[in-house]
Amino acid sequence: MAVPNTANNGVDALVAEKRYGEERAKRLRDDGEEQFVVIANSDKFRHFQEDPNEDTAAVKDVRTMFPDNQCQVLVLGAGFGGLLYAVRMIEAGIQPQDIRILDSAGDFGGTWYWNQYPGIMCDIESYSYLPLLEETGYIPKHRYASGEEIRNYAKLVAERYGLTNSAVFRTKAQKLIWDEVSKSWDIELVQQRKEEPPQTLKIRSQFVAAVNGVLSFPKLPKFPGVLEYPGPMFHTSRWNYAVTGGSQAEPSLTKLQDKRVAIIGTGATAIQAIPHLARWSKHLYVVQRTPAAVDHRDQRETDPEWYRKEVATSAGWQRERSRNFHQQFTTEDRPKINLVDDQWTHATAMVSICGNPNGPKSMDELPAYREKLLAIDLPRQNRIRARVMQVVEDPNVAEKLQAWYPSWCKRPCFHDEYLSAFNRDNVTLVDTGGKGLDRINGDSIVVGDKSYPVDIIIFATGFRSPVVGTPAEKANITIIGRNGVSISEEWQCSGPTTLHGVLDHNFPNLFLCGPSQASVGPSYLFTMDQLAKHAAYILGQAKRRVAEKPFAVTPTAVAAENWAQQLMVRALSMANISGCTPSYLNVEGALDRMPPEAQLTMARSGTWGHGIEDFMEHVEAWRAEGSMQGIEIRT
Repeated sequence: MAVPNTANNGVDALVAEKRYGEERAKRLRDDGEEQFVVIANSDKFRHFQEDPNEDTAAVKDVRTMFPDNQCQVLVLGAGFGGLLYAVRMIEAGIQPQDIRILDSAGDFGGTWYWNQYPGIMCDIESYSYLPLLEETGYIPKHRYASGEEIRNYAKLVAERYGLTNSAVFRTKAQKLIWDEVSKSWDIELVQQRKEEPPQTLKIRSQFVAAVNGVLSFPKLPKFPGVLEYPGPMFHTSRWNYAVTGGSQAEPSLTKLQDKRVAIIGTGATAIQAIPHLARWSKHLYVVQRTPAAVDHRDQRETDPEWYRKEVATSAGWQRERSRNFHQQFTTEDRPKINLVDDQWTHATAMVSICGNPNGPKSMDELPAYREKLLAIDLPRQNRIRARVMQVVEDPNVAEKLQAWYPSWCKRPCFHDEYLSAFNRDNVTLVDTGGKGLDRINGDSIVVGDKSYPVDIIIFATGFRSPVVGTPAEKANITIIGRNGVSISEEWQCSGPTTLHGVLDHNFPNLFLCGPSQASVGPSYLFTMDQLAKHAAYILGQAKRRVAEKPFAVTPTAVAAENWAQQLMVRALSMANISGCTPSYLNVEGALDRMPPEAQLTMARSGTWGHGIEDFMEHVEAWRAEGSMQGIEIRT
């Protein structure tokens, strides 16, 4: 399909492609991910990771949680992913008291615990995003749930399934070592409570679920002068209401009324926080490298009567609503009825990162496929750029807020108040032309030859890329499997050897949560739940087949290799991420510069290129067949 010469509401395809290339060129840097420092990996910057919400008195001592230094199932992560793995294992026959859930946070919620900045809400509709709605009977308060509601719902789920007393907070696993004799994991734990010395403990667990999430480690840009700045600074994932005033429940940032504030970044987090900062700051400087493509959200309260009649209509409604949502992300055979019908579901070109069963089958088909998606995407991006010009009063500012990249190159953003914030006299857009801040000089941020004195600096600079790294790196731990094999070395050298992304051949009884060799969709919690169900099924079946004997469960080497080959055959559907404006999705442009052998390993480590529903068809058919084909159980 050829790209049409013109598109409604804006520039034609050739002009757009040229601008896309120019925007990408502004952001390309030789240092890639090295332009950032991951807070957790740096002693100098680790104070940025301190938790302003810590309630030490509410955190149980790690030793009392492991009275005999062991458990049956250890879940790494107390976000929704960890909760879902625990819930599905309970449904498979594991008792809640035999499960321990570990997290360095002070409560349940994962990313929704850490990110408590003003204005935070989910950009996926809550009726699809929040898991277990059918099981709990909970009715979300809004079409898009606030961060506070989501965090409280996580605690409700824990209570409902008897997991509240299974949580071990302010605690992380340092090292996991497989013991072939006992068929279990030896684990080193460390608990760090505020203003207390760390406590270490060695335990043993027969099974481990590594569910650490994908946006777990905040990062800061490496520009000079950060550590010399005299005023308050914090990352949005550690929002300090003691500095700004207010709270997540009542974001009246009254302490900013006489303050000049700079927020660094204009991604998905910043667009939610900026309207609140603009409302309360004496002056707000918004430092931008690349503008976000911000569509409208159309937030509204949930009418319970409408919800019961139109949403929660019958048994299995949430699964069918999710299926309908996912089916909007295909270039062919979209459902006639769009149950969600928000701006996500009209971003069809997102198949480039969600996967597409109708994608290219060979390299020869790839250029035409890219042209087809650009043609589909151009009217949407033109409309979003036109919206900027309609909302923002200053044409010079509006032009700088227009996003020039295809929809799939960055996570789409949705907000009804972000753009209008730039109409306020107390808000200044500091556009850096893709380069970012140059330095901090004394009490001023510096861009080029201009200095801006500020009293507070807030970093909305995101997290370590979830695209690269093994389960060990994603949890900042060491994992040693069979025959002394390190998962970090094994995966970096030759890629994963999993079946369905949940079990690796070299690491028995270690349940994984993707996205490597699994699938992704706009709503990552749906994927996590499906993988949790799959892991629980494998564990439950294995336990039934060996009675009470200790055992090790892994995929066979042949099954793992066959799965990797199936992934690689489908990888071309995801190839459009190459050539994108640098972001965490393409490791700041590093994917394009990888040598062929590294690209091959990345393809092997990637996600199912035909989309989440096609992935689920394969996984569910495997379960329905019933023989646990490709799974090896050793006693």
